[in-house]
Amino acid sequence: QERSINYLFGEKGKGKTEFSLGLAFAICMLLPFLHYPAPEEETPVTVIDGEMDPYDLVKRTTAYIQRFGYPKKDYLQLINFALQPDQTIPDIKDEPGQKKVLKHLKIQETLTGKKPVLILDNLRSLSNYIENDADSYRPIGVWLKNLRGLGYTVLVLDHTGKAAPGPRGTSSKTDWANVCLKIEPDGPAGQKYMKVKMSFDKARGLRPDQTADYVCQYDFEGNWTLAASTKELEDAEYIKQIIELRNLEPKITQKAIAEKLDISAGKVN
Repeated sequence: QERSINYLFGEKGKGKTEFSLGLAFAICMLLPFLHYPAPEEETPVTVIDGEMDPYDLVKRTTAYIQRFGYPKKDYLQLINFALQPDQTIPDIKDEPGQKKVLKHLKIQETLTGKKPVLILDNLRSLSNYIENDADSYRPIGVWLKNLRGLGYTVLVLDHTGKAAPGPRGTSSKTDWANVCLKIEPDGPAGQKYMKVKMSFDKARGLRPDQTADYVCQYDFEGNWTLAASTKELEDAEYIKQIIELRNLEPKITQKAIAEKLDISAGKVN
């Protein structure tokens, strides 16, 4: 949504950055993304990366560039902490850091004539706020709210809490958020593609039919596609095997099928 605060949260190393880069290229290059249609117009994007080695960021973006070409000049700007003075981006909970980010957004807006989307990757690496302290996080929340008031759209990448279903730390951090989207692995490790499940933790301003969970996968060559979940694939295989057993033994019981397939009778039913 335009003029919104959004969170993408999940476990460490489970696809947050990759998903946000795919979304960034779609926004700035007028591309459809998964089941979302292409934007009505190209919109500039700034990605502020406070964590990755510069080579990793180049490697990940190269896949999209090879697939779709280069974005228009100034429409995708990547800011990596390691390339800044003293390899540091000022803390975004403090006024100097907030002013520096806003200054950059205004420059990009001047260059493109459009308000850019801001992606912060990630919250923990860009601020030393106390995670379980609502008052410590409040300056960041107020700043994000003010950016939204100025017409900017922000996507914040954050980690999942150990117990709580939402982002890690104080629950108040998403009070002003429009959308909170959880990303988590789907299926075992070692697959050719990265497959993830997306689910909405908060969806202010979206219709119910826009908030269904879905599974998608990335091939590391710039292509994101919708996919069947691992559970759906397993169920489809079980259905196939059950039909084959029923064809061979029309009077076979559900209990017997369950024993042959080593699953519960309830699952057979």
